[in-house]
Amino acid sequence: RRAQAPYIETLLGLLAACRGQRVLELGAGTGNCTSAIGAGTPCEITALEISRGMLLQALQKNIPARWVRGSALHLPFSDVSFDFVFGTYMLHYIHDLNALIEECARVLGRGCTAFVTAPHSFIEHHPMNDYFPSFSKVDLARFQPIDAVESALRAAGYQRVDHAIKKRPAEPVDEAYADKVAGKFLSTFDLLPPDEFSDGLARLRRDVSEKRRPGLTVTWETVTIWGWLE
Repeated sequence: RRAQAPYIETLLGLLAACRGQRVLELGAGTGNCTSAIGAGTPCEITALEISRGMLLQALQKNIPARWVRGSALHLPFSDVSFDFVFGTYMLHYIHDLNALIEECARVLGRGCTAFVTAPHSFIEHHPMNDYFPSFSKVDLARFQPIDAVESALRAAGYQRVDHAIKKRPAEPVDEAYADKVAGKFLSTFDLLPPDEFSDGLARLRRDVSEKRRPGLTVTWETVTIWGWLE
């Protein structure tokens, strides 16, 4: 999760529209978004993370937030504790979307809940599909579609449900990008069959070094989906 990601502005806008400034971040990881949100507007952030390793890394950064280890499906907070609840790229780890959003509604009371995730359009048109046949299959199976998240928000009583798609400037698929793929900078690459990954990486490196696909780029696309309890 990048602190300068295109969705930060959307999240800050939603937070600014809330009456209060008590913020809960779900699946906060090592705190990149936590830091960006805290720097963007005055607020009191509680950062929830289930991974002990990530939590320890976050604590070493001295980010001004209250860090709590726990599950997003069983939030260790009382009712009506927050004014804004959000999570970035954590929905695809959740096996019960309705249970998650009901928990968010319980601790929210009034205010906004928002989730950042990958839209299916981005997954389906990603240029890495040309190199890794299972790429879109893996991610389409684990990233919930926009309408599923919006339906779950409405089912939990949220109103003014909506979403916004943001993009970053196109990034060239060059040697630096191939190095990122080799380092499996996307969790998707960890889920590909080993032979498929090694074969696809070799073809990618060959195409880059021999300039077989000049002008090939990746445009990172994210979607923020939100709803309000009033």
